[in-house]
Amino acid sequence: FPHHENEIAQTESITKKTFAKYWIHNGLVKINGQKMSKSLNNSIFLKDLLDKYDKEVIRFALLQTNYKNDINITDNIFDDAKAHLLSFYETLDRIDKLNINNSVINETIDKEFDEAMDDDFNTAKALANLFGYFKNMNTKLANNDASVIEDANGIRQTYSLLGLFKSKPSEFIAKNKEEDSDIPQQIKQLASQRWTAKQNKDWTKADALRDQLLALGYTIKDSKDNYTIIKN
Repeated sequence: FPHHENEIAQTESITKKTFAKYWIHNGLVKINGQKMSKSLNNSIFLKDLLDKYDKEVIRFALLQTNYKNDINITDNIFDDAKAHLLSFYETLDRIDKLNINNSVINETIDKEFDEAMDDDFNTAKALANLFGYFKNMNTKLANNDASVIEDANGIRQTYSLLGLFKSKPSEFIAKNKEEDSDIPQQIKQLASQRWTAKQNKDWTKADALRDQLLALGYTIKDSKDNYTIIKN
């Protein structure tokens, strides 16, 4: 009081409509641990972020923190979100290339999403679930398990509610992975196969593919959830 009441009064008097059924507070926005404020001259503007990052990257980065907690914008938060989404979209792209017509949806994904939302709008939990889903999907791809289509359908339908996975995979990858444009497709495919082998803990195959890439003049630098191809 009185801020909520004033917002409701002025908005409803203009629109003649109910302003909101629910009103929730978000936490503070911090920049490298400091509160974002005009006095500290450390503000980040959305229009500037959109000049540098895809809108889905920004959403993914922000939704990893529950709305009521302070969100700390660190130097790497958007780059890390971009790497995660690229990895996810590359899996979806491989699934699309299977050209299997199946509209069935994995209902478990939607159910677990609802459970996360029922847990005080826990978007952080919903996004954390994605890492398990995509790990399982990569395993299915390696084993030629056609049910991976149902998983992809479930993710696209459910997570579109958060504005995610609404892009065509090939277009998202082309837009956000421009730095790889000079890397031959053969190298990208070998690197992707190696990553899948690692996800499946097939270390012998992963090492063999790594050595093959080295012989072709490329090194793979792994991070926790993705990899980067480096020309030697």
